[in-house]
Amino acid sequence: MKKTPRRLTKKSVTSTHRLYIDQSGKVEGSSNTVVAFANGKKAALLIKAKDKRAIQKLFRAKGKGRVFVFRLFSLLVYLLIKDVNFTEVIIDIEYLGKSALIKGYLLEFFRKNGKNVMSSQILFHKIGKKCEAHWHSYYVFTGKRKPEKIIELKDVQRELK
Repeated sequence: MKKTPRRLTKKSVTSTHRLYIDQSGKVEGSSNTVVAFANGKKAALLIKAKDKRAIQKLFRAKGKGRVFVFRLFSLLVYLLIKDVNFTEVIIDIEYLGKSALIKGYLLEFFRKNGKNVMSSQILFHKIGKKCEAHWHSYYVFTGKRKPEKIIELKDVQRELK
């Protein structure tokens, strides 16, 4: 009996580009904030406390002080993953009960910049300490690793126009 060649019997593998995202240092806190992703590869961005304070002043001046935290967190996630191909984004639950608001801001940033991302592609779950995104954000936050990007006030102003 003749064997079927292996290349014909191999099942096709659908690769999912799932990104896990975690944060170290709350946006509303007085220290630096790091947002990182991992999916085999990893990257992190850092925003310094002085830039966060300046951004918060801008939000307060516009009368939008209450959404500052969620809008800035969404923007940081967007800036981190805007150039990465993904099928799903799983964001650690940082702000309980605000997932829909954060998702809305995130989708707004993607649509404004011409990238078609579906609402179903953005999920919120507890990530935990076993995820590499947690450790990468933690090590960047503590200074043991360097961030791939540093976000400044001018970067945020450019995106919020």
